[in-house]
Amino acid sequence: MLFNYTIENWDDWSKVFQSIENFTPLAREIFRREKLEFTDLENLTPGTNAVFRAGNYVVKIFAPKESGLDSLVDYLNESAVCEVLTEWGIPTPRLIACGSVQDRYLFYYIITEYYSGVEAGTWLEKATPSQQEIFIERLRELLQKLNRPAQGLISPVDLLGRALENPRLERLPDSLRAEMTERAASLNLTDTVLVHGDLTGENILVDEGGSPVIIDCADSCLAPWWYELAPLVFELFHCRKDLLRLFVDTDSETFVERVLDAVCVHDFGANMLLDLAEREKVPCFSHLAEVRDFLLGRVCG
Repeated sequence: MLFNYTIENWDDWSKVFQSIENFTPLAREIFRREKLEFTDLENLTPGTNAVFRAGNYVVKIFAPKESGLDSLVDYLNESAVCEVLTEWGIPTPRLIACGSVQDRYLFYYIITEYYSGVEAGTWLEKATPSQQEIFIERLRELLQKLNRPAQGLISPVDLLGRALENPRLERLPDSLRAEMTERAASLNLTDTVLVHGDLTGENILVDEGGSPVIIDCADSCLAPWWYELAPLVFELFHCRKDLLRLFVDTDSETFVERVLDAVCVHDFGANMLLDLAEREKVPCFSHLAEVRDFLLGRVCG
């Protein structure tokens, strides 16, 4: 066996997914099969799956089903979306190879080019106002290219069913949870485009010219364009006044309402609200009206 660590649940996976020692034999075999030069693995920013740099490449090995997470959809999404983004002229590391290895567990993998940009979250903390303005203008241009109809590219997701049955909502106050599900049920979710779905400070790199480069498309889905706003506002911009005011290109109230729609439907919307409250050192919101007032204060105040 190439991979000798026992995985029976998510805790097992979370203890090993960054282990260079445990994944090196498996990664070496993947590179051999793909006829690529293998170099020693290096850790990258941790996420859900096992992701390592190997010289000029990045190899992502998806969590096996024994972890409790069925990664097949994520693998299919990322491999398909990564390829089409390159075709559409959207800056993203080029897909080199993808496939699976049946070892002790069935591991899906993708290999992309390594891109040496700076993570946008880190970059924005030190960027000058003019650099921020250029970055956000180019980000908006990128989104216009990305958020286009793509029926048949990836399997559709039951956005409403997922929003109403989302276990992450259980961490929220009852009043907020009820309002979020009621709002999600009222939305028209039929006009869909391709969305990245996870445009956070870690999943956008910034090149030497200050332009955004998209990575990690595993959470891509077909959804209304505004679905993209939740991670952008809460996880990329961290609700910073200066960044939001550069990004908003419509009236503030309309923008905030779309953000509320997005956070109610997004798979990780509940986590975003909890993380926001923790960053701001305030109690968790009890009603959507409180979230609305907070966002309006950042956009307009």
